[in-house]
Amino acid sequence: MDLEPGQRRASLRASDADREQVVSALKQHHTDGRLTVEEFTERMQRAYTAKTFGELDVLTGDLPPLLPPLPAEPRPDPVGVARRRFRRHLLSYAWVNGFMIALWAIGSLVAGGALFFWPVWTLLGWGLALGTHAIRAFGPQDGEGADDGWGGDPGGGLLDRRGHSRHRDDRRRHRSRSHVYW
Repeated sequence: MDLEPGQRRASLRASDADREQVVSALKQHHTDGRLTVEEFTERMQRAYTAKTFGELDVLTGDLPPLLPPLPAEPRPDPVGVARRRFRRHLLSYAWVNGFMIALWAIGSLVAGGALFFWPVWTLLGWGLALGTHAIRAFGPQDGEGADDGWGGDPGGGLLDRRGHSRHRDDRRRHRSRSHVYW
């Protein structure tokens, strides 16, 4: 075979994946408005019946090359995000409760004696919420096992024969369901 490289490629047989790639490009060109519905339908039918690369190349010859898709933006680290949120929560806790303690101190000075330390209620209530937030942010994350030392499930559930928590598997099943039960 003394064919030039372009002629050789045109005579090679195309695979199903090659045909699907051309149809995908045609869909994108149709979406972009370069092909009408009739042109797209006709070219798509011809793509599925094409046997060689030459037959496929004719279908996209008058269309500009598609730009490669942009790379996906990196997803933020969920552990880092949780810890930054906790730090913001801690900062707001400190500022608000510091302000309320200052109000209590000013009120005590104006009254001439120590008043009941009423900021204790926000310090304790909000402090409990802050503590649970700290445990979620700095405690075991998803994927990290938290062994309770008894060989069981840290959540207190039963383990199946593979050692997986039934509760965890149930949560996965419930999360994947698209039904709403009333």
